[in-house]
Amino acid sequence: MTGNRILCDLCSAPAVYLDRTRDSHLCKEHLIGQVEKEVKNYLNKLPDLPQTIGIAFSGGKDSTSLLKVLSCITDEIPCKFIALTVDEGIDGYREDTIKAARETCKILGVSHHIIRFSDLFGSSLDNLVSGSDRNACTICGILRRRALEILAQRHGIRVIATGHNLDDHAQTAVMNAISGDTKKIFTGLGSSQWYAKRIKPFAHVSEREVTLYAMLTGMFRNLPECPYAITSLRGEVRSLLYQYERKHPGSMKNAAKCEEILREKFGNSFEREPYRVCSRCGWPGSGNICQVCNVLDNDRTNSQ
Repeated sequence: MTGNRILCDLCSAPAVYLDRTRDSHLCKEHLIGQVEKEVKNYLNKLPDLPQTIGIAFSGGKDSTSLLKVLSCITDEIPCKFIALTVDEGIDGYREDTIKAARETCKILGVSHHIIRFSDLFGSSLDNLVSGSDRNACTICGILRRRALEILAQRHGIRVIATGHNLDDHAQTAVMNAISGDTKKIFTGLGSSQWYAKRIKPFAHVSEREVTLYAMLTGMFRNLPECPYAITSLRGEVRSLLYQYERKHPGSMKNAAKCEEILREKFGNSFEREPYRVCSRCGWPGSGNICQVCNVLDNDRTNSQ
């Protein structure tokens, strides 16, 4: 510290970030470098990187930061990237984020492709949610995954990178523990040629670091939050974990790491169930009728 200024632990520049888990102050350049290094390390550990990776690109800060990182390290990674956006049809929210997504891809020179709920399923999320007793985030998650897979198939994408960060991982770990869903923790379903592999380059980067990266690189946009987010269990778990993180630095990292260790040690003890073929649409799923068809059937029933 010089006077009232706190300096970077790696150089003499003013610090912009305190990593409380490492008790380390970082300046702008070293914070940016740390985030990009984490992504490079993650990607370099993956076997058989494809020629092109699809980025699940909502236009929000996480996926925008990921796209920015990948555009900065593209010379060091032996693959190309394209942006894949799903327009769920959420009035007063998606218009702004879709516009931001288009502008970001134009700035970074990234090929951008959009698919819409209304084109695929004949209805927007707003219409699907009205009159349904199911949680909006549940409906959205089921349909968005299908839409993203269809868009990926159209462009020959076999690997999709998402902007999920360390905080997201910790939240998911706690949600799985609360629900007692060992299938999600240890196994899930078997592999299928229908589905692209998912990767998470921000797996070891905190949400604060992702947000700061967007701000420091000039990519941060003050966009509205999804109006349905307040109804989700994830929102409650996020608030709880943030309280613990403030009082006990490293709580997020420990929660995420704990699930990783459990999966590594005990994952092989559980048998993966094979996919079944949906009798309605022919897509692989967990039952005779897939979740997508169940959602759409429920919508048709409510509309009658």
